[in-house]
Amino acid sequence: MINGLYSGAAAMQTLAKHQELISSNLMHVNSSGHRRVQPAVKQRFEETSPNTTVDLGPEVEKLTSDFTPGRITPTERPLDLSIAGDGFFVFEDDGGQPYLTRNGRLFRAPQSNILVNEDGIPIRGENGPITIDPDVSDREITIAADGTVSAGDREVGKILPVAYQNNGTLIPVGALGFTPGPDAIESEAPVKINQFTHELSNVHPVTELIALIVNTRQHEAVEKATRTLSDSLKEYIRS
Repeated sequence: MINGLYSGAAAMQTLAKHQELISSNLMHVNSSGHRRVQPAVKQRFEETSPNTTVDLGPEVEKLTSDFTPGRITPTERPLDLSIAGDGFFVFEDDGGQPYLTRNGRLFRAPQSNILVNEDGIPIRGENGPITIDPDVSDREITIAADGTVSAGDREVGKILPVAYQNNGTLIPVGALGFTPGPDAIESEAPVKINQFTHELSNVHPVTELIALIVNTRQHEAVEKATRTLSDSLKEYIRS
């Protein structure tokens, strides 16, 4: 009976964590490049003797990211980019630490006219940061599928996106990006870039709302069962 109380408490804690993840996914449903996060749950057991196994209840073993492509939205901005299929845009700060994201919204830094993201971090170019002449308007900028950036009739650089053999080796950074893990291996597969398009989150609101309802009902059921066990234990102690 006491073991049942422990298992119930563990189950409610796991369901509460899942509730937090669902809420976070819904919060970022329109965030550029956000990847849906889901829990990997395992059942815990304790071997107390060769013939006895105690069920300790479930726990969240780790969090995993869903790398399926998100919703692609056409735009009229020449500096809005998306990736067709697998791959990531790479942004590098002064320390050279790569920041991987599916968010391809670019801007021109006010002073340097370097192509940067919303945080002012330059996108990786074949020969370093890509600079656009201030006299060139955004409408004159074209970006080819292979990442070649042209300002008017002149090539000014080439964006270098990257793909990995196993996206599971990437480490999440914040809500929108990743950094390569120690086991991350780059893929030789080409990454295709689309201009005038923008990728949103891969979270489906209806799916998350259904998961939210199911999770809430499960929590209520476990809470009721745990309370029943608790009341039974109280009666047993009194008797």
